[in-house]
Amino acid sequence: MPVRVMKLVGCTHLIATNAAGGLNTKFKVGDIMIVRDHINMMGFAGNNPLQGPNDPRFGPRFPPMTRAYDTHYIKVAKKVAKDMNIVNDVHEGVYTCLGGPNYETVAELRMLRTLGIDAVGMSTVHEVVTARHCDLKVFAFSLITNKCALDYDSSDDDANHEEVVTVGKNRQHICAQFTRRVVQAISDEINSNQN
Repeated sequence: MPVRVMKLVGCTHLIATNAAGGLNTKFKVGDIMIVRDHINMMGFAGNNPLQGPNDPRFGPRFPPMTRAYDTHYIKVAKKVAKDMNIVNDVHEGVYTCLGGPNYETVAELRMLRTLGIDAVGMSTVHEVVTARHCDLKVFAFSLITNKCALDYDSSDDDANHEEVVTVGKNRQHICAQFTRRVVQAISDEINSNQN
């Protein structure tokens, strides 16, 4: 509903953020992953925000998701990361959302990594599907707040909510600055195209 309300009041863009566990072994806790694409695992199970009658005020019955995340804005964000001198902490990857609220098992995480997923969380995908249905341009990024446990013998990577919150607080300044600069760059482009 919030995304549809944004559409009705004239919003044209959605910038989504989330906390996510890093499946990609190159990611470090505290890194930022620009979302290039997602795998809608919950959608495979029939849990999709577009279920039910379609309201054509928002979009077509069967919207494409091949370019859910705006490729130009991904390039803009990479330039912002370079300008901020955080390019070594910013990656691009595939995100998935699971229902939670529990964290995943080792077997589930291994399966997700095999599927090519770089980060896993409990949000964002439904909002992005709804935004694209509404023809909003989308940019999203994940803050990697924990490494995913891919080994039964190690408890070092066990996810816990306190760690997620702590990493979020510790990295909030850099995430806010990154977001602010991306928004400014997008705004500058829109304004220059209107002149």
